[in-house]
Amino acid sequence: MKVTDQTLMEQLRITPREIRRRKEYFGFSEEDAGALEALRPVVAENIDGIVESFYGHIVGVDEMARVIGDAESLRRLRLYQRNYVLSLFDGKYDEEYVHSRLRVGLVHKRIGVSPKYYISAVHNLSATLRAFVAAAAQKDCPGCTAGMNAVDKILMFDLTLVFDTFIGGLMQEAERSREELEEYSLSLEEEIAKRTESLREQARLDGLTGLLNQHSFYDELRRELSRGQRRGHYTALIYFDLDGFKELNDKEGHRRGDEVLVAVSGAVRSAIREADLAARYGGDEFCVVLPETTMEQAEEIGGRLLEAIRTGVGPADIACSVGIAASTPKEPRDAASLVKAADAAMYRAKEVAGFTMRTAS
Repeated sequence: MKVTDQTLMEQLRITPREIRRRKEYFGFSEEDAGALEALRPVVAENIDGIVESFYGHIVGVDEMARVIGDAESLRRLRLYQRNYVLSLFDGKYDEEYVHSRLRVGLVHKRIGVSPKYYISAVHNLSATLRAFVAAAAQKDCPGCTAGMNAVDKILMFDLTLVFDTFIGGLMQEAERSREELEEYSLSLEEEIAKRTESLREQARLDGLTGLLNQHSFYDELRRELSRGQRRGHYTALIYFDLDGFKELNDKEGHRRGDEVLVAVSGAVRSAIREADLAARYGGDEFCVVLPETTMEQAEEIGGRLLEAIRTGVGPADIACSVGIAASTPKEPRDAASLVKAADAAMYRAKEVAGFTMRTAS
């Protein structure tokens, strides 16, 4: 249910029983209501003086005068205060009366009146009424003393209602702030997690080609070798570099060399399987980890790789030498020895010009 579908009393769960209890807290009885109603003629006769005296004190305090702000606001407040004071002496303090007091608190909260100013204003109003009632008592007003005691009670009753909406508004703001803070914290955590993951991923990848960098390559290779040895699987490794790349770099510049390396990385991706792990080992050297792959399967993938580079990389004077080695259940290799074996096979491939491939013995 929306708050606009509820009255202030409903929002604050103030029932007729609660109203009666609050009156009992201050000892406010039907006799007090009668005493206040009996004072109404005296108050009505002196209402202009009461309001004038009240605001004379209020505007004499700089902080409170600044809250009022200007002459037009003061004029409107005088009219409002006139009606408010007279309503204190109506003799009816029912649900409609309670609603009006709750709205007083809501209005003061919305316009930013500090509780200290409101409480001091209530104290000032009590003193002002007491002074006028005391003057009336000297003019033969037998009910004035009882009426003044009742005024103190009804003002305190009003104050609790005003503060219900005032404090209730603060609590709602605090709850909204808490929810907004929680939402912001969650979004911040998500953003931090995304950025952390992005940075972690960037740290794993070669900045130019987007393939694994050498450090990540060794992490993945060790993991696959360990997994393969536990499960009795082959793990193969393709190691290759580009023949003629240094001459291309020297002749056409590093930008052209970078373009070739990016093209090679694209060719690698197109030739390998989803589970395979491609890395730029350094310079123009590349490696591909082939999990659960025999030498025969690795040679097939190596052939696809050579063809992809032959057709996908532009310069006619660039060739490729591929070396393949494997760690097997019978002859397991660690990461360093597997890389060394594949590297040695690659250098044997270089003995023949062009796109060539050799396997480790």
